[in-house]
Amino acid sequence: MSATKRPPVDLSALTSEVATPMVEASQRTAQSPQPQSVSQGKTEVKTNPKKVSAKEKPQPTVSSANYETLAFKVSPEFRKRFRRSAVEADLKLNELLFAAFEVWEKEQNKGK
Repeated sequence: MSATKRPPVDLSALTSEVATPMVEASQRTAQSPQPQSVSQGKTEVKTNPKKVSAKEKPQPTVSSANYETLAFKVSPEFRKRFRRSAVEADLKLNELLFAAFEVWEKEQNKGK
């Protein structure tokens, strides 16, 4: 039994200079969050996520290329709250963790 050799595949068509994006893979644009109405009984409350300016964002002291992995488990409810808080504040997850840890450290040193 003889094995047939497959013709080589031309991968040059996959480069960004030649390839065209698929319609379903089009880029989504970021939408600014709209205030949401939350109904509480007969009263309607409007909520608007707090925006954090670039100046208020914690500035990493090490470039992200030099970061190390920190892995631990949390409850699904905490994970959801943490991720939602980061999105509402327009922060990356690690930026929110850095900011929270800084506040915690300040509180610990306050009593000393």
